[in-house]
Amino acid sequence: ISGYLMTGIVIRSLEQHKFSLVAFYTARALRIIPALAVLCAVLMALGWFFLLPPDYRQLSSHTAYSLSFLSNIEYFREAGYFDGSSHEKWLLHTWSLSAEWQFYMALPILLWATWRLVPGRIAQTLVVGAGLAISLAASIIVTREDPNKAFFLLHTRAWEMLAGGLVLLLGDQLSLSETTRRWIGRAGLFLIALSIAVFDKHSNWPGVLAIAPVVAAMMVIFANSTLSLTGHRAAQWLGDRSYSLYLWHWPICVALVYCGLHRTPLAIVAGLALTLVLGHCSYIY
Repeated sequence: ISGYLMTGIVIRSLEQHKFSLVAFYTARALRIIPALAVLCAVLMALGWFFLLPPDYRQLSSHTAYSLSFLSNIEYFREAGYFDGSSHEKWLLHTWSLSAEWQFYMALPILLWATWRLVPGRIAQTLVVGAGLAISLAASIIVTREDPNKAFFLLHTRAWEMLAGGLVLLLGDQLSLSETTRRWIGRAGLFLIALSIAVFDKHSNWPGVLAIAPVVAAMMVIFANSTLSLTGHRAAQWLGDRSYSLYLWHWPICVALVYCGLHRTPLAIVAGLALTLVLGHCSYIY
């Protein structure tokens, strides 16, 4: 989704001769940094009272890496995503935000440089497609040798965001009926559900297996508003707040583990409700 949206923003700006790297980076910073900074401040404040000194030092270090968008590199150095200690890392989830930010830094430069050389969407499509192929190949190769590296680092994850860009560039060229798009979207939703059911922490990830949910997401994005599920008001409400919900969900998961409540159904339901409340507040304010 991020790749789809960011590619659209850059391409439309280039076509309208209004593209500005400074404006692009400023808009992303205003979208991402304030809510992240508030989350980090809240965790640091609460951690002062509730965490042991070694845990608080680790939280302080992780906060610095998260705010500098280097946490994916730091967590790669520390351990695997699914090991026991990972459930004690309050900002572990920001690895993906760091990878996404790094992608945001590179994408507009790549698209702008391509446009300067060969204006038009054809060249952009070829460049995005080539980048996707190279990154996917790297992901498959590195996953076999070092799954942790493939999981956390940008060069093995960029293809997933470039896939969204490819939908943006190719989607308008496919003149399919609304009914056909709807069935493609339904198949994508089914493939997402199948991925959730089949893949787990023992799966060799990302590598080849990640192709399934990524292609599924491409299908759903391509279907756009033809799907009643994604077009529903509840889905739109969640979508608007998705970044804020993302920020708050993992610290609440860690808090449940910290309190020994992560297997208590009522506590899990309360955690989900709290995620919605905090995510909504983060989005509004």
